[in-house]
Amino acid sequence: MKGNEVRRLIRFARNHPRVVGLVSASIVLGAVAPFVAGKYVIDGVLDFFLIYLALAVSYDILGGFAGYVNLGITVFFGAGAYVFAILFYVEHTNSFVSLIISALVSGFLGYLVSFPMFRLKGFYFAVATLSLVPLGMYLVQSPSLDKWTNGVGGINGIPGNFSQAYYSIFGFAILTVAVAVIVSKSSFGLALTSIREDEEIAESSGINTRRVKRIALVISAILAGVTGCLFAWSQGTVLPDEVFSLYLAFIPVTFALFGGTGTIVGPIIGTGTYSLLDYVIRSGPIQSSSLSFLSSYEQAIVGIFLIIVGLFAPDGILGLFKRMYHRSRQSRRIHFPLSSPKNKMLIEHD
Repeated sequence: MKGNEVRRLIRFARNHPRVVGLVSASIVLGAVAPFVAGKYVIDGVLDFFLIYLALAVSYDILGGFAGYVNLGITVFFGAGAYVFAILFYVEHTNSFVSLIISALVSGFLGYLVSFPMFRLKGFYFAVATLSLVPLGMYLVQSPSLDKWTNGVGGINGIPGNFSQAYYSIFGFAILTVAVAVIVSKSSFGLALTSIREDEEIAESSGINTRRVKRIALVISAILAGVTGCLFAWSQGTVLPDEVFSLYLAFIPVTFALFGGTGTIVGPIIGTGTYSLLDYVIRSGPIQSSSLSFLSSYEQAIVGIFLIIVGLFAPDGILGLFKRMYHRSRQSRRIHFPLSSPKNKMLIEHD
């Protein structure tokens, strides 16, 4: 990262002490979570929150900053999970080496996919990337790979320590968010935003749009692939109909859209809202009441998230809050005459 970009991040931290304090508090709470929460909360709630968060941020590198809706992010997630499981569990390779190789394979897969996919735009790009998901499932279930993938049965019994796995996922989720912050504050992120606003103008201004998009897809693929590795390690199993499911394909884009794409906080808000709702639905009081049926409609809840976004917050929760804030400021200016001392103070403050 260049010196001016570092200074920009430092200036942001100084100008937003509350944000820095909130991030610091979240890191501290996440670090002490295994000491105050049980194995069920770690495995069933926090691990999935962090995995979904890393996936949503991975998607947003291309989908949010550049505006290319990549519904095939699950392919890189599943590839990372399977390559790691095969190397670590089947071939007994060192876990760190397995993770590195899995990340490289996922990134190389993203690089290969970028050539045909970036010939498409908009709806066609989204549908084309979504078609990669069933293709990935077909490949891992192929009889020729059954020796390593175990077909429809998947790979089970991957050894792991739930506490170590949690801290690995927790650290990687922080790293993923940090990568998004660095991208957003860099000239590379500015190039991605230019592509999102108007790709033709961005290209005419000297930006190599294909190269920028390809790099963004490779970064997104690597992050999603490592997320898949950590998922396999934490859960101890990799099933083809789980890591290559269409339901999982829509989770990253749904959470990013719900919070606000192209932002750092958006995917965190979207993932956190869903994880909290899912935890409440699966809690003891709800499960022992007449509302216990709600836990069977997890996929419907994700669909409701998409409907809410489309109807009430097309630019996410953050965009909705920003519009409400600007409207409140405008209404205050209308109610106070320009010559009033109170309005002069308000203008000076703004």
